[in-house]
Amino acid sequence: MSTMTALSRAEFTLLGRNRVLLFNAIVMPLVFPVALLIIGTRNGGLTDAGVAAALQSFALLLLVFVVFYNLLSVYATRRDELVLKRLRTGESTDAQILLGPAVPSLLLCVILSVVVGGVVVAFGGGVPVNVLLVALALAGGAVLFGALALITSAFTRNAEAAQITSLPVVLLAMVGTPLVRDAVPAALGDVISLTPLAAVTDLLNLGWFGTVTPGGAPHGFAGTFSGAGAPVLVMLAWITGCVLIARTHFRWEPRF
Repeated sequence: MSTMTALSRAEFTLLGRNRVLLFNAIVMPLVFPVALLIIGTRNGGLTDAGVAAALQSFALLLLVFVVFYNLLSVYATRRDELVLKRLRTGESTDAQILLGPAVPSLLLCVILSVVVGGVVVAFGGGVPVNVLLVALALAGGAVLFGALALITSAFTRNAEAAQITSLPVVLLAMVGTPLVRDAVPAALGDVISLTPLAAVTDLLNLGWFGTVTPGGAPHGFAGTFSGAGAPVLVMLAWITGCVLIARTHFRWEPRF
């Protein structure tokens, strides 16, 4: 059994034993999107705006709770218990020690994304114009928020403290939702488009509807790639910056 497999299997076991964490990881990302779809269906049929609201709420809950908060708690707890320090004395590389605990969250992302995508189609929300961009939005978002968890864990003492230290990233994610972007002046909206979740939702809308603004004139499959450049660059910039900061500031020793 490889090191990555052993670490991932151990994290799966621990996740299964924590019913609260398991509930938050599986149920919460599904409840709100499905509820929005049901409400939209009862109001005379699903519109692009209704489907977009469901997909955007799913992306927010998936990336913040399943990826970011889970990984932040795992890194802070394992470091506080000296697990990370002991693993570094073995054959495991730093990358394996950090990626192993992330596998359960990333696998849940894939499963939940497939489930929600299937539910949207089943409710009559249409099919993605470019499924590659939809997958890129969610996969890139998972990597981005995983990197944010690495940085945040550097100044998080334990799992209890994570409830406080996670707030800046949660607020940053919420600022990037279309609900906030549409309510502020255009100049401020342009600044908000550079935040992590804004890049994810722009790419998600482009992949599912063929346009960044649901309800607008959609592009075809090929045309969606031309509009994907800006959100992809924003996403890559955040991932690169977070990884570089984490390489120098991530702590392997417990914080006292």
